Amino acid sequence: MMKKIFNKGSALFLLLVFLAAIVSACGSSPTPDGVTTPTAGETAAPAGADTTLMILHLNDTHGRTRAEPYISQMAKDMRAAGENVLLFDAGDRLHGQTATNLTNGLAMTEVMNAVGYDAMVPGNHDFNFGLDRLLDLGGMMDFPLLASNVIKDEAPRQFERYTIFEFDGVKVGVFGLVTQDMITKTDPRIVAGLSIESPEEIAAEYVELLKGKDCAVIIALAHLGLDELQDFNVPGIDVIIDGHSHTALENGEHRGDTLIAQAGAHGENIGFVHLTVADGRVTRKTASLVTLPDEDGDPDNLTGIVDEDIIAVIEAAEKNIEPITEVVVGNTPVLLDGARENVRTGETNLANLVTDSMRHATGADIAFLTGGNIRASIEAGDITMGDVLTVLPFSNLLVTVEMKGSDILEILEHGVAQYPEEAGQHIQVSGLSFAFMPPKNVIMEAPLLANGSPLDPDETYIVATIEFLAAGGDNYRMMVERGTNLVYYQGDAEALAEYLETGPEIKAEAEGRVSAGP
Repeated sequence: MMKKIFNKGSALFLLLVFLAAIVSACGSSPTPDGVTTPTAGETAAPAGADTTLMILHLNDTHGRTRAEPYISQMAKDMRAAGENVLLFDAGDRLHGQTATNLTNGLAMTEVMNAVGYDAMVPGNHDFNFGLDRLLDLGGMMDFPLLASNVIKDEAPRQFERYTIFEFDGVKVGVFGLVTQDMITKTDPRIVAGLSIESPEEIAAEYVELLKGKDCAVIIALAHLGLDELQDFNVPGIDVIIDGHSHTALENGEHRGDTLIAQAGAHGENIGFVHLTVADGRVTRKTASLVTLPDEDGDPDNLTGIVDEDIIAVIEAAEKNIEPITEVVVGNTPVLLDGARENVRTGETNLANLVTDSMRHATGADIAFLTGGNIRASIEAGDITMGDVLTVLPFSNLLVTVEMKGSDILEILEHGVAQYPEEAGQHIQVSGLSFAFMPPKNVIMEAPLLANGSPLDPDETYIVATIEFLAAGGDNYRMMVERGTNLVYYQGDAEALAEYLETGPEIKAEAEGRVSAGP
């Protein structure tokens, strides 16, 4: 069962302090070939003595910082108590929320440096700003960004491949693995020229390499997900610190001699892995999760755990984006209607503008969005980035899926099923128009595509939507069940801002894309 964090005197905190041993991680310096080599270790532990190591880890925070003050203070307190501690992130960290999106990942990089992470593997969404930007961010990090299986245009590997830490004379080797999903599920413009080698084959290579460097502990810092790990079988890996599938493994998962640990997503949990090393091998390994209180949780429960310095860094990052939110990205001669009662029951000019921007960003045939994802109107006049973020505050990623026309008809029927009631699932569209007949809300005739031809039930179309809906949100189960060839693109707010900068025609009224007949 997941546990809540309490104050520094809690049983959980005392247990964590008791579990690990003395001496903090050594520093490291990159060598020209991109491999990180440790500086000299400290005096070895007495012969026969056990060495213990605590790993604190996060994954798939998608730009959220809720866990950072807690994980930072925990690591500080453990190290102050003489414990050996490593702090890892298993990817999908640098994109997803306003501050880090608007700074192309810089705000999150600064937070991670302040916390003191020891290593990170890039997740597929960490490439959202492009490979060059990710490499720039890696150069700004005070810790290695590890990826042993990423190649660009058959050139030498772009990232550091592994790093070695040393505690009490015990060497800990860590290498990074990136999911092959990235090539098929990311904006093709971003992954052009990239190839992802087989994680299993590369892992076997690095296990042997690290054994040859006398590493008693071998850790794969991976962004693979449990599906990709189902058939993963590489002897010699002690622990896989994983991400990608957003799985909260309360006590880890053992696959033979390998322990897999993953902490869910969005900073809701902090993961802990405890290792004991004796006579040059790992003799004990356990995993657990600590669940953080949500926004309604009692802050008194965290007395002594929160790092106030990290809170200050996060607040400064939020303040630093204020000049960005004031940037003008477009202009509208009319009110853009995002009123709740309108976008959840009918079509509006703002909903049309947003869905048009989705098609513009992806090149899709059709775009779908729900009224529940549009949260404000925009007054006539200049449109700022802050206005855009107020309209689309959830930092949803755009995706495309391929779907048959018959499945699209089912989407449309689901989208108007609760009309005339206000419903978050109420559909907004681009690239086609349709009419439905209350009260049963059935589609009256074949929807018309933007070119005037009818939707063909047997034809396959490229559909743009947001990740939330593609995953079955608002009960759009047909998207996750029948959509194929999922591809990720930029954030919805970014796409709208870029579209506004092109100067699209803005209309005062709805266009009849969604209409209740007769």
